[in-house]
Amino acid sequence: MDRLACIDVRANHDRDVTALTERLRRFTPDVEPSREMPGVFWLNAQGLGRLYASLEVWARAIVADLAAAGFDAIVVVGFTRFGTYAVAKSGRHTRVFSSPRDELAAAGKVPLALVGLEPPAREFLAKLGVRTVGAFLRLPASAIPERLGAAAHRLHRLASGDLWAPLQPVPVPESFTRHEDLDFRERDGERLIFLIKRLLDSILADLAARVLALSGLWLGLTLDDRSERRERVRPAAPTLDAVQLMGLVRLRVFTLQLSSGVVAIHLEAEAERASTEQVRLFQAHAARDPAAASRAFARLRAAFGDDAVVRARLREAHLPRARFAWEPIDQLHDVRGVRLQADQIRLKPDPTVRPCVRRIYDQPQMFDRRGAGVDIPMQGPYIVSGRWWSGGGSIHRDYYFVRTARAEVLWIYYDRPRQAWFLEGRVE
Repeated sequence: MDRLACIDVRANHDRDVTALTERLRRFTPDVEPSREMPGVFWLNAQGLGRLYASLEVWARAIVADLAAAGFDAIVVVGFTRFGTYAVAKSGRHTRVFSSPRDELAAAGKVPLALVGLEPPAREFLAKLGVRTVGAFLRLPASAIPERLGAAAHRLHRLASGDLWAPLQPVPVPESFTRHEDLDFRERDGERLIFLIKRLLDSILADLAARVLALSGLWLGLTLDDRSERRERVRPAAPTLDAVQLMGLVRLRVFTLQLSSGVVAIHLEAEAERASTEQVRLFQAHAARDPAAASRAFARLRAAFGDDAVVRARLREAHLPRARFAWEPIDQLHDVRGVRLQADQIRLKPDPTVRPCVRRIYDQPQMFDRRGAGVDIPMQGPYIVSGRWWSGGGSIHRDYYFVRTARAEVLWIYYDRPRQAWFLEGRVE
């Protein structure tokens, strides 16, 4: 089974939670802070055998690191969310369970007052002699909603494992950086500006694709004498305007007194959410020559065949992979025509929402749910059936969207006639 760790830290505001999430990423990349209970974190404890002698050593390292930052913490390594949480809330020392049975036994001894059960429900249960998690779990689940309320029913489902949920780690913040090592020492300011602009244009393209704007730019220069210079350029407002940014960079570069030639350039951008107008302006400046694109298409077809340049066309069909077909593109306006039709709808995009892309494999792949860190329940099923009228073998598939332990969203289905799981695609 997958190993999971729960950490109970005294953190009372959002700033602590954010800082602690970054600090805990030193020990595992998958960190999920609780939205309902500030100071509670769940960590992925899988695959650490080559970094630490044991999970006990790993847990003690986390406690020591948090103590150095001024936080008291309890780390419990086990197998379930609720089990590790309950033991962490009730204990004073780090614990590592070797089996789910040991974790369940320890969690069953935890008083209900420590796991968030509301006082009226606790008082009612105390009259019945029910004071621990174990005794609470022995109650019939069907009677809890009516007698104790929805909150107690949810707690019972969490404790019993009925409300299972995979680890949902906070995504690692994207880093917008570019680095280039120079073949020769460079001391000429104009040539440095040229090299910096090429790197900056690449960063701005990434920012625009993610509906972000540059709010600050760190310029790092490594010199031939092994010294380094680090300068920050900040525009008046977040922007994607390369001309404005390069004007600021030029002013900063030409004021530097460098002790030696530059042998490496490193750029790092600070980003904020961009407005729709900023993204549109950047896209307008980044427009390409349609005729040049058509000539590029022709070269690709000549080198790789007529099927090298295609686009997807939607069509009516029953199965997901049959609902689109690839068709050749002769000229750029074939693609632009589709974009113009979409613009006529006049929908105002929401810059705070990033669209999801569903990628479908050419052929479905055999899928091992356990090996991928996925277990029931999953979002679904979405049932697709057919071909029973053709006499060529019926189709019955139960489609699910699932999230893996690595926070990947997969699109899978269970093929009932073949009695096997398959991976249809993924969502990005």
